[in-house]
Amino acid sequence: MATKILLGKIDKETVYLTKHQWDCGWYWGFGYIGNSNHHFHIDSLMKGETDVDQIFDQTWLTQQAWWTLRDLFIQAYGLKKAAEIYRHGGHQMKVAGLTDVLQLQEKADIINADLGILLDKTWDFIVTEREQIVVELA
Repeated sequence: MATKILLGKIDKETVYLTKHQWDCGWYWGFGYIGNSNHHFHIDSLMKGETDVDQIFDQTWLTQQAWWTLRDLFIQAYGLKKAAEIYRHGGHQMKVAGLTDVLQLQEKADIINADLGILLDKTWDFIVTEREQIVVELA
């Protein structure tokens, strides 16, 4: 299965979405977009403008597919943050019994398992949606 999928062009440059992966043994890396010149995260495209044709110069994404992707990634980023908090707290201070009150590795593991399921479904949606569009255009 592919590890990158073409999303379209932004500012006349082709951009790809990289498939999610388990990184550093404790978190999901996902939402990476770019090419050999640029690297950014899909959540940066989800701020402000919602019209897919205003975000991309060219894309196979329909407006409905873009809204579905936005929804899936909003969920994914929320789960990622929750898992991070259960693993590390707020990353600011270590005050025993206070800042670590919610640090429970078991909950982080459960959330990361759910996030893995969501990311697999998201990737499958992107691949299926793109294949459907390509078939319809043929």
